[in-house]
Amino acid sequence: MSEERGRQKLQALSKALQEKIAPSGSALLNRQGLKMIERLARDLTGENAMPGLRVWRDSAGKFRLQRPPRNAEIVVEWQRDIGAMVMTAEKHGEPRTLVRYVYDQAEDHFRRMEGEGELYDDLADALVEHLYPEGKG
Repeated sequence: MSEERGRQKLQALSKALQEKIAPSGSALLNRQGLKMIERLARDLTGENAMPGLRVWRDSAGKFRLQRPPRNAEIVVEWQRDIGAMVMTAEKHGEPRTLVRYVYDQAEDHFRRMEGEGELYDDLADALVEHLYPEGKG
């Protein structure tokens, strides 16, 4: 009898943890993140690409942007484990900046985790700041 009660207790704990840890919709969120990476990479390449911009696809969920001879790099990555888009920008001799974005279903876009700002605007600003200073003004 005690063994059966122990098994029931473990099963109840397992069910409670599954509900808390494995949120429904995580597959949908992952698809949105991967689609956004694909869309951004496509927007940055092709006939309307910025002159001299190199886009390196490291994986389905990550790409890097460089512009020789500039010693700077921007990385945009979908991090499934935290459910967020992460953009890092680094210029030689300066500290790296890191910004996280979460998917806002109501607005259907990725917004800053802190609230103000969105991915496309911040990426454009990072491109001007790190790779295209000619765009300031």
